[in-house]
Amino acid sequence: MSDEAADADIGVNAAGDISEWPARAAELFGYERSRALGASFAGLLLPPRLQGTALPCGIELDVPIVHRDGHELHAALLLKDGAIAFRPLPHRCPPDAELYLRATADPDLPERHRLLTELSQLRTEFIRVASHELRTPLTSIVTFATMLESGDDAIAMSPQDRRAALSVIRRNAEHMQVLVADLLLLTRLETAEAPLDLAPLHLSELLDFPGVPLQLGPGPQPLGDRHLLRELFHTAVEIGRIVGPPRIEAAYGNGRWTVVVSVATEGGLTAERLLSMRIPHPEKAEEYRTGALALMLGREIAARHGGTMLTSVDRPGVTVRVSFPGVAT
Repeated sequence: MSDEAADADIGVNAAGDISEWPARAAELFGYERSRALGASFAGLLLPPRLQGTALPCGIELDVPIVHRDGHELHAALLLKDGAIAFRPLPHRCPPDAELYLRATADPDLPERHRLLTELSQLRTEFIRVASHELRTPLTSIVTFATMLESGDDAIAMSPQDRRAALSVIRRNAEHMQVLVADLLLLTRLETAEAPLDLAPLHLSELLDFPGVPLQLGPGPQPLGDRHLLRELFHTAVEIGRIVGPPRIEAAYGNGRWTVVVSVATEGGLTAERLLSMRIPHPEKAEEYRTGALALMLGREIAARHGGTMLTSVDRPGVTVRVSFPGVAT
């Protein structure tokens, strides 16, 4: 291996232990050469949720790396024969290793392709929608603030109009606060920045939604963050309500719970319409999330629990399928 390659590649042996540790790796990841050599690459650098998984060879992926001080950073990793090429990333970028592993865990190749395509569309739509959601209230705030501070008699406002303008400013500012809070939550979920409040859960309570029939099979209590999982299933139910009355079925098998929220209707729902729909916010009365943001948050909540969330809208009706591990009590 050349000096240039040695300064850019981490050497690994057949067992996955580090055999070469370039100065650039020590600089980026914080581990000195003496600490890194001989250590398991996965055990030293990968977060616990990715340990035990096999990253594919020949595909450069955005992989979360645990710095020596405990924070996560992102690096593009490319596995090749006896080495791992790496380069730092300023932020999370596609193709994402965790999304890739989640998709390839499904043995059904057409479904994997559909999921990866949907995830790409979801991120694109999310960026468009988030930009629109911020621009609209900002425009109102700037417009009415300009009118309030203007000394031009031609646009002088009566006390009643001033109160109305202030109300519009406050309402739009509050909407932006809710949206920013959702974006911060999405970031914390993606980066595993905030720990989960794990506790044994009763699915009968977690899946109790007024007017929604529930068929719950026997199985162990799952371990999870009740607040986040309740938000996830709220999203699933509200997606179903877009086209009709939903029903919930929950069954346990092969060590996992599978919760299916489904709606049968003749009208169906297109993926494009779903992404742009407004879904009631689970915590803020009179506030809404777009389908794109709600789905991204739902997927990340499921992923943090070691599970998946899949939405099917390519046939009459809507089906949201959430799978996550069960924990014996």
